[in-house]
Amino acid sequence: MRWLRRIVWLTLAVVVLTGAYLGWQAWHAKQDLEAAEASANDILAGVRAGNTEIPGAQLAELQRSAASAHDRTDGPLWGALTHLPAVGDDIEGVRAVSASIDTLASGGLAPLADSIGGLDTVTDDGRIDLTKVQALQAPVGQAAEAFRDAAADVSGLDSSGYVGSLQGPFRTYVDQVTAYSRDLSAADRTVAVLPDFLGANGPRNFLLVFQNNAEIRATGGIPGSWALVHTDNGKLVIQKQGASAAFDVPDAPVTPLTDAETSIYSDLLGRFWQDTTFTPDFPRAAELMDAHWKATFPESTLDGVVSLDPVALSYLLGATGPVQVGDVSLSADNAVDELLNKPYLRLDAQGQDVFFGQAAQAVFTAATTQLGSPSDFVRAVAKAAGERRLLVAPFREDVQGELAGTRVEGAVPEEDEGDPLAIVALNDGTGSKMSYYLRTEAGLTSTSCKGGTQTLEGSLELTQTISADEAKALPVSVTGLGDAGIPLGDQLVVVRVYGPAGGTISAPTVAGQAVDTEAVEFDGRPVLTLVVLLDGSAPVPVTWTMTTGPDQTGPARLQLSPGVVPGTGDVTAASSC
Repeated sequence: MRWLRRIVWLTLAVVVLTGAYLGWQAWHAKQDLEAAEASANDILAGVRAGNTEIPGAQLAELQRSAASAHDRTDGPLWGALTHLPAVGDDIEGVRAVSASIDTLASGGLAPLADSIGGLDTVTDDGRIDLTKVQALQAPVGQAAEAFRDAAADVSGLDSSGYVGSLQGPFRTYVDQVTAYSRDLSAADRTVAVLPDFLGANGPRNFLLVFQNNAEIRATGGIPGSWALVHTDNGKLVIQKQGASAAFDVPDAPVTPLTDAETSIYSDLLGRFWQDTTFTPDFPRAAELMDAHWKATFPESTLDGVVSLDPVALSYLLGATGPVQVGDVSLSADNAVDELLNKPYLRLDAQGQDVFFGQAAQAVFTAATTQLGSPSDFVRAVAKAAGERRLLVAPFREDVQGELAGTRVEGAVPEEDEGDPLAIVALNDGTGSKMSYYLRTEAGLTSTSCKGGTQTLEGSLELTQTISADEAKALPVSVTGLGDAGIPLGDQLVVVRVYGPAGGTISAPTVAGQAVDTEAVEFDGRPVLTLVVLLDGSAPVPVTWTMTTGPDQTGPARLQLSPGVVPGTGDVTAASSC
């Protein structure tokens, strides 16, 4: 039996030596990751501060430490360790972060700095230099691709079981790289179509629409103030301005509606200018706006519709600096309050329209003639696009193709492919500006997977930031006239849940009570309509159950209408498949 003892001792020696080797590699990988994190944070801080060059030594150190961490945690041995009980998921997380940072270091940060470095002289005397815009396309595209790959390295991993020292940093890293990837993807497509929008291929006319989130709609808010922007060879001029009152309300929809649209939204979708954004599909909303435009201003043909909301404007003002609008200094800090609340407290309807028009003109002028930091402005545009607060609907097919599938397009996709998408679209049913006080929080969990189909539990909590008594004391310019049958100070929110393509929605509840309603199929998606009445600051929960379409086994995403609070309320659920 001596040979057996020798085998046992040899096996133990291999285990000990392998453990020691892995421990040594893990310690060095930790050192490398910490060094890479410090270098990356310094570089990104410099980019945010407007630095147009990355010090060569700093980039080299980042690339060295990132590559070292990736090399140490790559290979079949570390891959096998991911299957170990208790620690396997932690090892998988470390490997994913190491690969992700290496991707950023090798291909993402240098072109990002190059693209920002090319922005400082892109505007000149009210004209945008189209040659310099076109020169940005390659570096922005390279940076976007690298950040997209880096985000993919860490997406879909369930970090809930990680040890505490890893869980928090991992989630922070995923959030940061995902946000950068989202913003750069939007910037990439925007830069690709920008020359055409700016008149590089001939004069263009675009309708610039400002969505008012104080009266929430599926894509953000009602289309309130608008401006007709004419572009030609980089020069931008506002030719006409107005408000929703410019468009009559016809007896029939301005363009034919589908049976599903009529069933879900009624004919209001096609009759009222303010209701064109009932649908979360911005290209369809823009098509409806164009039909209204043709009926009212047939002498001007639109090449597309561009939409911004006041939160997006606040981002832009952070780059342009404050602008003066009458006796109000409009800035990044106060834009949301000054545009979505205070005008209704101090001005009549006509005064509100004048103020909104002046604000649009002031921000437009600042953005096209007096940019202190073009790089800050582009980052603001990318942030707004990433949060679906900047939406662009070109009417030319070749330009549409460049934006297809991006957040800035704002389209509801026909297919979800492997990653299921759910949408929660909010529409004010009060005819008021009470959505300024509306707050929402969404939730999504994948609870099971059977035969490639996931079961998802969705939730939404709606609250109001003021009490019932405070709400009732507001002027009717905020509460509405009460002619919709809603008590003054209350707000009725129509919640429409769009399930994954090919999926189902069932078991809806509002405030803990089951709701007897059936989903309507809309372009292959089930759509459930629920009604929530807020009469004070008490939260009202809404829940429902969904199933995905076949083979949608990736992480599920829930997309929420943008409101008055900066950021996005979107949530992602790790797949249970």
